Amino acid sequence: MSDAWFAHKLAPDGDIEDGVHPNEAQALKQLLRNQISLQAAAVAITKPIETSSNPNLDLARLWGFMADALIELPAENVGLLLALLQAIENLPQPDFSKVEKANLPAHGALWRGLPGFGHHFADAYQSDEWRKTKNIINIDDVRAFQVRRANVEARLAVGAIGRIPIDWGYECVADALERTTDNPVVLDIEVSAAAEWLFIAGERFRVGAAQAEESWALARHRTLWNKGNTMTLERLTFWKRRLEELKNASGNDEVERALKSL
Repeated sequence: MSDAWFAHKLAPDGDIEDGVHPNEAQALKQLLRNQISLQAAAVAITKPIETSSNPNLDLARLWGFMADALIELPAENVGLLLALLQAIENLPQPDFSKVEKANLPAHGALWRGLPGFGHHFADAYQSDEWRKTKNIINIDDVRAFQVRRANVEARLAVGAIGRIPIDWGYECVADALERTTDNPVVLDIEVSAAAEWLFIAGERFRVGAAQAEESWALARHRTLWNKGNTMTLERLTFWKRRLEELKNASGNDEVERALKSL
């Protein structure tokens, strides 16, 4: 594990208003180097928040650091990062009795459910701007990012970590399979991300279909499917048929893997 990524997250002058808290960076670095336990890392990385006079402000810094780690660090670290988030969720509620009400965490009491983490992750990484680019030059980089994002989100949702909703997965898959686009590059990237969601959360989607689960993410009108906001067995069958079409057209190995998951 290189020190470069951690150094980049720290402010040069150590000012936590411009970078991550040094204690948070040290705790994560030690965990990833197997120098401390998950429990010890969870306690150490949250201590700056629990001792802060403004935990609402400082919590955003921690969530930003963890979100960046999930997306930016080598993929083999994701499992341990998710385990760390679970360990943080299991910590006892901090004593903020001396903190001014205006400075308390805005999204609720810590740490159960990781209040605010999902909002921060979405704000930081769920941009659709890339789809609006007519000529995507760095196609491989964009695809790699979208697949990594899908992998992290799906594992968070399936693992019931941070209250990440399955709706994010429904949205990703529906955007890829239920609408047409005149940009084949965008479609290819969307399908790769959807395939990652399907591979990880395929069983969860089947449960949703069997229970006729409703989702805001499925309510949007799309060109190939317009039958409401409910996940159904009929919809799941449509997804399979659409994946078969795309597999035959592109030979995408990711699509084949996704089909096996359904």
